[in-house]
Amino acid sequence: MSRQKFEYHTEFAPLDYIIRTKKLLIFKSEEPTTEPDIQGFLQSSGNSQRLTQLGQEGWELVSVQSVVRGEVKIGNQNAQGWAYGIALPTGYLLFFKRHISSD
Repeated sequence: MSRQKFEYHTEFAPLDYIIRTKKLLIFKSEEPTTEPDIQGFLQSSGNSQRLTQLGQEGWELVSVQSVVRGEVKIGNQNAQGWAYGIALPTGYLLFFKRHISSD
């Protein structure tokens, strides 16, 4: 009885956030939000082509893990201190495996 052998591969799929443009008279500024661009992520031709390629090469998606960064805001408005902290996903690690044929 032979044991099955596998090889493993990891990919990173970045997740972008929506950037809102604010206009005030002649001034224009871009402000990042905490709202992920889900449609952009799903409609990315690069992501879907890469997943298709990996599937055709025999890779099986085993697990997905989000990669997060801490976002901390500290302020002092009218002498009242405030702060918050949240974890924002920056993307996803995709873990694949495929069977190595025994010769």
